[in-house]
Amino acid sequence: MKYDNPELREQLAAEYVLGTMPPLVRRRFERLLAADPALRRVVEDWTTRFGSIDRATEIEEPPARIWRSVERHLALPRTAARPRWFGSLGFWRGATLAAAAVAAVAIVYIAVRAPPTPTTVVAVLSDDKGDPGWIAQSRAGGDEIAIAPIRSVAVDAAHAFELWAIAGGAPRPLGILPPAPDHPLMVQASALPPDGVLAISVEPAGGSPTGLPTGPVLYKGKMLPRQP
Repeated sequence: MKYDNPELREQLAAEYVLGTMPPLVRRRFERLLAADPALRRVVEDWTTRFGSIDRATEIEEPPARIWRSVERHLALPRTAARPRWFGSLGFWRGATLAAAAVAAVAIVYIAVRAPPTPTTVVAVLSDDKGDPGWIAQSRAGGDEIAIAPIRSVAVDAAHAFELWAIAGGAPRPLGILPPAPDHPLMVQASALPPDGVLAISVEPAGGSPTGLPTGPVLYKGKMLPRQP
């Protein structure tokens, strides 16, 4: 494997930070880190990127039914002692970031298509199955939020994706979303409700003719707490 490929290095660094690498791959990657200062900087950058998601994730003790399900799938006896790492916060954060960190795994494109400016995840918009499809993020020192799909999405010429802000009242239109990751919709941070929800509906090509969603709402996500 050629580890000098920039996109591969970004992807491996993201997986390393999230802890999704198999043990053998992780040990091999750590040997590369020891001899590659540039690669260590890539890892540090991804640590910063994912840090905003981790800080916004509340600590939650897995319920007893989760333990029973894991034991059943692993064919463990009910009285088997759980390894120390198995009950650690770090392990479960790495395993249960589904709505946010899984999205972050998928947005390796950020490092490839955007300058290495520290970013903060503002919201992750998922479909009804919980699969993340869009991400909103801010750049350090900027007053705009960039909203883009995690990967390119298909839409026919007669329709468009429209972004809405919802905060207790009627949905408020924020703009038409380009279907490609490298052309985000830029929205003023002040236009986003700090405790509200962002939603994406399918509308006619020019946007909703009524000022309210007229098509199906395919994605939605709550605004994450803003860091001081």
